[in-house]
Amino acid sequence: MIPWTMETQRQNGTLTVTGLRELSAANARLFRNTLCAALSPDLQLIEIDMSETEIVDGCGMGALMSFYKAASEYRNGKAMAIRLINPAPSVQQMIELTRMHHVFEVISSPEGMPAAARNVA
Repeated sequence: MIPWTMETQRQNGTLTVTGLRELSAANARLFRNTLCAALSPDLQLIEIDMSETEIVDGCGMGALMSFYKAASEYRNGKAMAIRLINPAPSVQQMIELTRMHHVFEVISSPEGMPAAARNVA
């Protein structure tokens, strides 16, 4: 199992998730619980940087969808904007096979870098 390295940062209504190397049965529950604990009324956008994500399985995709639903419930049924940033080709393929690109905004370009990374430049 890849060690848990995910980090979250909040700035100006955006929650940025970085360091996610794996999203699978091994850490799906921890991923969902960590993000659900970070929900707050001022949160407008969640950016999940998937550039380091090497492994995603069905449980991981389920955790993403479960979190999306939990975030919407937190906002009384109003959808939360969630971006998946720079997924590797294999991860992008999983997103498309599960048709989650219809639920999440998927950004695969330097302009799509998470807010935290843009502010460092």
